[in-house]
Amino acid sequence: MLSSFIYRRVWIYRLAMTVLYRGSYRARFDRMAALLTASERSVLELCFGDTVFAELCRRQGRTWTGLDVNERFVARAAANGYDAHLLDLRHAADLPTCDVCVMIGSLYHFHARLPELFERIKAVSGRFLISEPVQNWTHGNALLRGLARRGTRVGPDAETFRFDEASLRASLEALRGRVGFRYRVIHVARDMIVEVLWSS
Repeated sequence: MLSSFIYRRVWIYRLAMTVLYRGSYRARFDRMAALLTASERSVLELCFGDTVFAELCRRQGRTWTGLDVNERFVARAAANGYDAHLLDLRHAADLPTCDVCVMIGSLYHFHARLPELFERIKAVSGRFLISEPVQNWTHGNALLRGLARRGTRVGPDAETFRFDEASLRASLEALRGRVGFRYRVIHVARDMIVEVLWSS
């Protein structure tokens, strides 16, 4: 798979994210881990990239399963004893069942196929927690925007779409009746954190 330099090595990815989040990169994972309930023992993380959240789940005694399209990230996670699997969500059939599904910083990759993604997550999870950047470096000046979008692609094509707060809220509103869920916006800063609760 052809990907940008940021996704070539975990340490490069972690360094880039630390710079972007101005030293508070790990705080985004801490916020998500704090939302897990005592009864949520099995966690499925989609597009996990780094293993910071997996480490937090391990410390809390939870079972973590991670799916990612990046072979290097999956190999590193597996070498560290995590249940990580290589999977392209765009083409995967079934997902592992879990108490809670988590996606941190990757929803924009699926903006054109959100109904399908949400339906598949609904079929296997008790609820869905999303942390999505809504204040992006790709929203800056033209030069920075172009470099950022090319520097963070995970496939052969440069990705130009990013959510902002308004577009993410609009997408959730459009989806909730179609898929069957209610949602709650928990936190908005650089990332917007959303809890999705499925309707029967």
